Amino acid sequence: MIYFEKDQKFTGLDFIDINIPSDDMQLHAYFKTRKAIFCDEQKLFKTSDFDAKDKQAIPIIAVNHYLGAPDDVIGVVRIYEEREREWFGGRLGVDKAYRSFSKFVCPNLFKQQNKISALYKMSVAAGLIYRAVSLANYIGCDKFSAYVQEKNVKLFKRLHWHVIEEVQLHGTKHFLMEADLEAYPPTPIYATAATNYKWLNQIPKVA
Repeated sequence: MIYFEKDQKFTGLDFIDINIPSDDMQLHAYFKTRKAIFCDEQKLFKTSDFDAKDKQAIPIIAVNHYLGAPDDVIGVVRIYEEREREWFGGRLGVDKAYRSFSKFVCPNLFKQQNKISALYKMSVAAGLIYRAVSLANYIGCDKFSAYVQEKNVKLFKRLHWHVIEEVQLHGTKHFLMEADLEAYPPTPIYATAATNYKWLNQIPKVA
């Protein structure tokens, strides 16, 4: 969970949880949020950004909680194994209203606080990137890559990624980038999640 650092005294009731969808409703909201960002806002796709990768990808969501109850899916990313132990991330997006959020305390997302760079707490997107790479690293990962939009390259570089090459995707400039896995210690899913998704069988169960 990512708690907001607010001016008023923290109550523990308003926070963002970064995890995999817990039910069909959250999974539907995951795709709805993706459509809002990549189709409606960025116009990278016409009616849907769903593709063949989604059949094997693990979806990850950031959910806003208000007064302790889950509210909206405000951030998304997906990860998938392209080849054995070689993973890709993609469809990283955050709702406009939450893109400027920063200075997070992450008691459950980051179990080893003293070993985690403060960079991963500077935005919801950074938290999603950390969850994506560290989960893949936990499952079994020797290489983690992503095609990154030009405007986001600076963020990824700060989060210990490096550029491999420039490419054109969906009519816009992207950069193939690779993560430094040493900056992303293996981190499992801690929260209880739904068990009716095929992709959950890939994730080691944690007590």
